[in-house]
Amino acid sequence: MKTKSLHYSKGGHVNEIAAELGRVHGGVCDQLPPAYPCEGEKVVFVGVVKGTKLAAPVVSFCKDLNPSRTKNVAFYCLTNAGTSAIDALSKTMEANGVHVMSDILQLNVKCGAFAKGMPTQADIDKAVEWSNKICESEELA
Repeated sequence: MKTKSLHYSKGGHVNEIAAELGRVHGGVCDQLPPAYPCEGEKVVFVGVVKGTKLAAPVVSFCKDLNPSRTKNVAFYCLTNAGTSAIDALSKTMEANGVHVMSDILQLNVKCGAFAKGMPTQADIDKAVEWSNKICESEELA
């Protein structure tokens, strides 16, 4: 299955998880915006720090996706504060013909300007387990 693992975080908090998802699924791992555009991906994993507020590069990239670039997008975020911004962006993506997986992974990693926490191995393992379920899901378009 053709996948891509993309991420965006100023502090690098998402990098380790994104890299592991790319390695496990044999896909490219890159920061948003990617050096090379998505083309014919079955699933694009998008990692962000907060699901309640998305950075402009994430929003711009996702709004430009269409079914020839990817059929499915699966989001994960490092905070469990909610997914309101992802939910709003998902409506635009669905209108463009890109399916957004309903299972958004929310981890509880303390990150931000003053919290210097990084994902633990348990967080990475949880993300890999989640991504495997996504790749095996009947929900995939």
